[in-house]
Order: sequence, then structure tokens, then C-alpha cells
Amino acid sequence: LLSTWLDEARRSAPSPAIDEARAIAARVGAQLVELLVLYRAGEDSLRLAIEDHDLIDFCQEVTAEIVLPPDSKARIESDLAVAATLGAWAFDAYQVKLVLQEALRNALRHGTQRIRFAVAAQAGGGLRFTVSDDGPGFPQEVLDGGAPTMDSGSSGIGLVFARLIAERHATPGGRHGRIELSNDDGAVFALILP
Repeated sequence: LLSTWLDEARRSAPSPAIDEARAIAARVGAQLVELLVLYRAGEDSLRLAIEDHDLIDFCQEVTAEIVLPPDSKARIESDLAVAATLGAWAFDAYQVKLVLQEALRNALRHGTQRIRFAVAAQAGGGLRFTVSDDGPGFPQEVLDGGAPTMDSGSSGIGLVFARLIAERHATPGGRHGRIELSNDDGAVFALILP
């Protein structure tokens, strides 16, 4: 409801303050959903809705819903050429979209100009979504599998959520999804689905 009213306010009287409020509302809304999913996983009541999704349509939807901070000089570059060759893939679009949008919001917060979103076939089978930026990169404790420190401005909920959703995507043969974090002239977040 808050997002709807902020969208209406933006149409009536656009301003940087409203754009900032929209970005904050989107981030808070996503974090509340993430917390609910983590709670449901703890209660063993989380079920994924795995269905086939056209990758081009899905990737365009992921980026279209991102609210750019008003003072951001960074822009999202989507590399969807490979997605066109991959066609459709089976996954829970709602949960995967939340993971990727959180990664994009983080990249926008920490990147300076270049945010890249791509999808490709994973070597050895699977699908690889990648979000990279040109910021300072992940802290070493995060690369080592730990949670970010409180002074980093992050709660770490997004990474816990991403790992949960990745792991819950599995094949009947026992292959599970995962996330990979690295630094390469900035942070590189990858979600691999089986």
C-alpha cells in the first residue's frame, strides 16, 4: 500500500525525496518477505513453486522493478543475449526474483557506475545468474562465509535468504543450487540453479 501511494505521489509531483522513499519502501518490503521466508523455512513450511519461465521475460521483469536511488550515477546493464538461447528454465520465479533484486540493490548501493546483470548456462549443467558492480567488493569475512559486520550497514539477511533459496532448488538426482561470491574489480554475486 505504501509503495502504491508513493508511486501515485511520484506521478503527481516527482521529487528526489519521493524517489528515495520509494527505494527505501522497496528495500524494507523485500526484507520483510525475506524474514517471512526464513521463518517459514525454520517452521519447515516453506514450499517452492517450481515452474518453467522464459528467461528473457523473467530477467526483464527483475530489472524493471528496481527503483534506482535518485542520486545514483550507476546504471544496470543487462546482458540477455545468452538468455535468448536458453529459452525457459524451471525455478521459483518469485523467490529467485527477490534474491536477484536484493543483489541488484546492493550493487547499486556499493557500485559507482557499472552494474551488470547477466544469465548464462553454468559449466557442468545449470543456470548462472550474475550481478556485478564496480564498487569496493565484498569484505573478506563475507567471502569466507561469515556475516557482514554491523558497521558495514548490512544485516546479512539477504545472503542468508539467497543461500536458502539457492539450496532449496534441487534436482531429483540431488544437485542443489548455491551462491558464489567473489571480487573482480568490484563485487560479483552469482546464483547458480541446478
